[in-house]
Amino acid sequence: MNPRRWSLRAHLNDEDHSVTTMELLFDVVYVFAFVQVTTSIAADPSWRGVAQGLVMLAVLWWVWIAWTWLGNTVRADRGLPLAGFIVAMMTVFGISLTILGLWDAEGGSFAPVAFAALYMVIRVVHGAVYLFAARDDARLRRQIMLTAAAWVPAAALLIAGALLPPQQRLYWWAGTVALDVLATWVLSVRGPGWRVQSGAHFAERFDLLVILALGESVLGIGIAAADLEPSPALLGLGLLGALVAVALWWPYFKDVGPSLEGAMQEADRERKADIARDAYTYLHLPLLIGIILVAAGNKVAVAGLEDQGASTASALLVASGAAVFSATCAVLIRMAGGTWRWLVASAAFFALGAFWLPQLNSTVAIVVTVVVLAAVGIVTPARRHREPVAVEANAQGERPD
Repeated sequence: MNPRRWSLRAHLNDEDHSVTTMELLFDVVYVFAFVQVTTSIAADPSWRGVAQGLVMLAVLWWVWIAWTWLGNTVRADRGLPLAGFIVAMMTVFGISLTILGLWDAEGGSFAPVAFAALYMVIRVVHGAVYLFAARDDARLRRQIMLTAAAWVPAAALLIAGALLPPQQRLYWWAGTVALDVLATWVLSVRGPGWRVQSGAHFAERFDLLVILALGESVLGIGIAAADLEPSPALLGLGLLGALVAVALWWPYFKDVGPSLEGAMQEADRERKADIARDAYTYLHLPLLIGIILVAAGNKVAVAGLEDQGASTASALLVASGAAVFSATCAVLIRMAGGTWRWLVASAAFFALGAFWLPQLNSTVAIVVTVVVLAAVGIVTPARRHREPVAVEANAQGERPD
């Protein structure tokens, strides 16, 4: 057999395409990125510290989303897209290295400027590779160019935030995320439209990232415990934290994930793109936020076993994260056509719990989270009994060819 010769050619995926090993390697970098975000929030669990961590998470998420859509269109382990994925992986790792201490750095100093520069590099490379991959698809090329043009003002906000004093950085970078998210949404709904080559690949990519986020929540507990003297309290809290990962896994992978994948598989090609945009691209971000907040709460609890203030902050983070996670799961399963009432009830319970659980302690909050989420996972049926719901793109007129 002759060895495969290197070629820049992009290989279009078919409907049966599955996740490549290059995409798996790319995702591994996100474990470190999630650790950095969780560590940042746990170090400063004030409203501002949490907001700063979540802005970083949103930036990292939007990068991952962009490359996930590209990997669904063409193979990530062949030709020019392979080179692009390697550059993206290195760049995400570089971005992650700048996170800790980023918010205290003076304007124009290395960390914020490096962060902004690396983010711009990854977006430019993505746009160039995507345009190359879509060179035979005029409709997709128009969508890519519209989205890339809309990112220019967002990039200006990013650069301004890197150069201005640290007290202002959060607002400028939050504006970058908000503008990017809003512009992408409007252009995705009103523009020519994106393409989903393989619904199974799309679902698998998101399932794997959720698994990595859950794995990071366990890893974070281990990192926090590494410098502490072993004790019964540490062991018990560590095991409870690991059980929380199982409790978060249960409703998503037993009920929500399979329902969404079924909806994607049954949808026609145009409807696949609508579901991929609404349920996966947008609504999996708050799902991830919930997991990260719970992970940060677990880390605060372990690091501050003897600190009542830390226990209060931990309980608030865990309850808030569980509320966001449950509410997002409820919306997702409803969009897929499934039953959402138990997930809605659990979201309301945790939202109210954010007010009274911190009055107790972090251990109680973690135990309650495990019990409630496991129970919801058990009683929520995975079957779908209605049509999936998503905003129809280009609804005001005929879809372009």
